[in-house]
Amino acid sequence: MATVRIFLLLSVITLGKSLEPVKNCTKPGPFCETCSSLVACVQDSDGSWTKNPLAKCDLPSRCVSGVCTTVEEPFCWGTADLEFPCKSVGAFPDPFYCNKFVLCVKEGARLKPYLNECPPGFGFDIKTDLCDSELGDGQCPETLPVPICTQAGQSGALDGKPAMYYICEQYSEVKKVLYPVLDVCPGAQVYEEYQCVDKGGTTTVPTTMTTVPTTTEMKTEQ
Repeated sequence: MATVRIFLLLSVITLGKSLEPVKNCTKPGPFCETCSSLVACVQDSDGSWTKNPLAKCDLPSRCVSGVCTTVEEPFCWGTADLEFPCKSVGAFPDPFYCNKFVLCVKEGARLKPYLNECPPGFGFDIKTDLCDSELGDGQCPETLPVPICTQAGQSGALDGKPAMYYICEQYSEVKKVLYPVLDVCPGAQVYEEYQCVDKGGTTTVPTTMTTVPTTTEMKTEQ
């Protein structure tokens, strides 16, 4: 019986490791196949790819941009999987996935995020708030929908929608990672240097968020 338990435990561990998605080569050179595996991508004459193992990135290092490093990265460090913190009602791009978006809906006194995924081959377009952006080869580009946070207070308007902006804040007291919190300026105002401004000169100073409400729930729409 003890042997069976050990076998099952090892099976679960092996299965857990296999769940980490393996990425395909997109260009020649060092490439992070997974968050822990660094390979060399070699393109053959027929256009196919060969992966040659280079190194294993052991904790606390992760494979980021072709090197083993301790620099935080949203996918390998789990930031991309955190619940989206709603600040106002509306549709917002997922900060990390080009083919996903979040609907922030007011339910009672709460704002709840509902995660949605675009049909295969399409990405979310913040200009239209629709999944009408065709993806090359069905893959998201290397550039993320929202810039990666490198320091607290980092901020700016999103490309294509000057009324929508992000501010990099600590996610919570438990998850002390920087998260690009999204919000949108009211009316016809646009975001400039921590202010919502319109041509008439009216200015609104956005509020900042220090923690994520514990009552917010993420749900995936089928």
